[in-house]
Amino acid sequence: MSGHVDKVQLELEELGYKTSLRDSQQGTVVEIDYQVDVGTHKGKTFRLGISFQETGYPEYPPHWIHVSPPVDDGLGGVVQPYTTTDGQEWVAMSRPPSDIWDKLPAKNMKNYLLEHVRRFWSRL
Repeated sequence: MSGHVDKVQLELEELGYKTSLRDSQQGTVVEIDYQVDVGTHKGKTFRLGISFQETGYPEYPPHWIHVSPPVDDGLGGVVQPYTTTDGQEWVAMSRPPSDIWDKLPAKNMKNYLLEHVRRFWSRL
């Protein structure tokens, strides 16, 4: 396991999330149960995964958002549906927060979830 994954996992656990790790085509995925608080899925809980395109967190943010059960945010781009070995259906979407990452007050998972992941769900 690499340092950036360890750091993300630790930050999420410090925020009260129970995490798990698994391998995917997009690298190691840090998974949490995530209750949506905005958009059409408000109040629902999804399995949310975060993985990286490149190392160097927190300078470089997570690149991929994984969601189970799969959703479609309608943005297109790189979207890869897949099924894990236990039969769980997922979708991995290339959704880097490049437009906001350098503007955040701190580059961490708290702000990633508040600013980027909430924005993702608000578009659904």
